[in-house]
Amino acid sequence: MEPTISTITPFTASNVKKCICGSCPVQTNSQCVKEKQATVKEALQANPLNTADIPGDYCATGVATCKDIDTKQICICGSCPVFTDYQLATHQPMGYYCRDGLAT
Repeated sequence: MEPTISTITPFTASNVKKCICGSCPVQTNSQCVKEKQATVKEALQANPLNTADIPGDYCATGVATCKDIDTKQICICGSCPVFTDYQLATHQPMGYYCRDGLAT
């Protein structure tokens, strides 16, 4: 089954490049995220992009596929350019997309 993609925030290489999920404290100690970050440049060459290969842009893709993230850490979604570009403060959820799902 294809993953659901947000209609609010397009899952595009441009948005992935603006995404700050990789510097989020929620992901800092995730070995899974580190492994995906190491191959993200190659993953961005795919057409279409595969959500499972890109550790971020959760406002567009929903809950993280990496299960070793720490959602007890502070979320920085509100400081993300993608969050601002798509006015995600007016949508639900308003952060922790990696835990709570994509922006709707």
